[in-house]
Amino acid sequence: MAFRFDNLDSIRTIAFLSTFMAHGFYSESPEILNHEVFKGVIKFNELFSFGVPIFFVLSGFLITYLMFREVEKNNRFSIKNFYIRRILRIWPVYYLVLVIGFIVFPIVRSALIGSEYPETANPWYYTFFLSNIDQIQASTLPFGIGLGPTWSVSVEEQFYLIWPLIFVLLPKKNFLWGILLIITSSIFLSSFFELSNKNLIYCISYLGIGALAAYIAYHYEGFVRKITNISVFTLLPVFLLLLLTIYTSLYIYSSFLFIPIIAILISYIILQQCYGTKGALKKIPLLERMGKYTYGLYLYHVICNFVVYTLFVTILKFDESIWMAVVFRPIISLILSAIVSIFSYRYMESYFLRLKEHFSKQ
Repeated sequence: MAFRFDNLDSIRTIAFLSTFMAHGFYSESPEILNHEVFKGVIKFNELFSFGVPIFFVLSGFLITYLMFREVEKNNRFSIKNFYIRRILRIWPVYYLVLVIGFIVFPIVRSALIGSEYPETANPWYYTFFLSNIDQIQASTLPFGIGLGPTWSVSVEEQFYLIWPLIFVLLPKKNFLWGILLIITSSIFLSSFFELSNKNLIYCISYLGIGALAAYIAYHYEGFVRKITNISVFTLLPVFLLLLLTIYTSLYIYSSFLFIPIIAILISYIILQQCYGTKGALKKIPLLERMGKYTYGLYLYHVICNFVVYTLFVTILKFDESIWMAVVFRPIISLILSAIVSIFSYRYMESYFLRLKEHFSKQ
């Protein structure tokens, strides 16, 4: 019996929370930035730098698994329907964020703060899902609020563009070797040329290992069920090892060597949640319920962080205290992000998702 995809909603939520930890603590006050508590929080957050890797591995896993299932049920794979489904899921929120970042934000900032808008980001790169390349070339984040996180969406769209073609063009018996070749090439090229972690070639290691996990799950389900039938106490060391590996990779020059280890650990956790009979994260109601909103949460949360910061610091002129920076504002930002994402999902994204069902003959 195949796994249920809703088992992965809790993993999506954890991935977002990890990303929020990286972006949710912000201040422009030198006193706060140099405060031992604030520096300790930032240092601690480095331990949770696995949000984007989880999203990448999960994307590679789900996309590849769905490809196998579509071929099994329909005796063919429709590249056209695949692209249409990705467009309906990704584009509405993505382009809304671009409008906010490139158009709404400059107008609002000028009206409320009266400051200049020194945007360095090239809107054409962002329009055509090349924001990761623009950020690599600029060596800095864009000024427009909400534009920063779009780099990972661009990487995924680039992956979605080429992966179905590889799937269709490679003979079925050689697809496994194709995945392994792509993963190996990615790690070698990333290390040899010291590629940015926003480069598709670098990131495809995560996506490819996720795809490899899907191949193993689809063709060797019995084996996967055996190795994932573990207790929650056994799963905990796997998660701790993931944290340790990520933290270590931040301080090692040849961090490229840690990519497959991180991706394999994430893949195992995904498989365990799909096929294991114990330790299901979906038993935590809030994690499960928020899973379907994580795409919006990921793209909106930086915007919400800015709104909360501007409201309390710039407009209401609250005193900038350490507890305001590390407790109060992050909590308000997280709540606002959830509200905005739920609203977006119910009143915009769900419309496009219903259209998506017309192109999902599975």
